[in-house]
Amino acid sequence: MNKNFLSITNMSSLNNFLQMIGVLGVIASLIFVGLELRQSQKIALAKTQQERNNSAYDVINTFTTANIDWQSVVLDNNLSNQFSKQMIARRNAYHLSWFMFENDFFQYTQGLVDDSVWDAKLKAFENWYNTCDLRPLYVRRSKYMPAAFTTLIESFPDKCAE
Repeated sequence: MNKNFLSITNMSSLNNFLQMIGVLGVIASLIFVGLELRQSQKIALAKTQQERNNSAYDVINTFTTANIDWQSVVLDNNLSNQFSKQMIARRNAYHLSWFMFENDFFQYTQGLVDDSVWDAKLKAFENWYNTCDLRPLYVRRSKYMPAAFTTLIESFPDKCAE
């Protein structure tokens, strides 16, 4: 009878062990699915951000083709300006770059940009921020940028103040 009791105890222990393994497997699967859903959400948000930027790119490129200064019309509500064709293109390219940089910042905050790429982007941000003759465009546009992004940009040494 002791042999039967021991074998039942061993079977019960084995059953409990296997159930524990099964429960751990289910928990691990749920964690994995949760992480996948979280990553899918980040990718969807990044795609939406990119689509908004693509719309802005299209508008600014259309303005450039028509020799219209984007900031004058959109931000300043000024339908007439005295900028040369080259200056309009330069100003519009400056704004295009800030849209791209905002998108890069968003992608980075979502963990979708590699650190080595981000380091290169930071150098571009700083260089563009310190394009002194166009700084007033940044100042005007920065009101519509995410606060965390402008905090980052304005943490760079200000070579225009020198």
